Amino acid sequence: MVTSADAITALVKAHQLVAARRKSTAVVLGNLTLANIRHRDLDTAIFYLHQAINVIERTRAGGGLNLAFAAARELRPWSDRPAVQDVNERLLTLMTP
Repeated sequence: MVTSADAITALVKAHQLVAARRKSTAVVLGNLTLANIRHRDLDTAIFYLHQAINVIERTRAGGGLNLAFAAARELRPWSDRPAVQDVNERLLTLMTP
């Protein structure tokens, strides 16, 4: 069985491999965010979510956007934290024309 720690290790390696492919990078960063949320490492998850949003802002990567919103849903239990509120605001800003 693959643990969240195993997934994080594999996704970090994938991120290094696809760094030049911007849309792929958003997907990897979104998955890194989800893996870290599930590993209960919120600071790292939020770090990766900010990176994913940066890529999405440049590329409008649909797959990355779906993963970013999935991560935001999983962060709801911590919605009182300022860092979670910040990423939610950034995601809402992505949706404005």
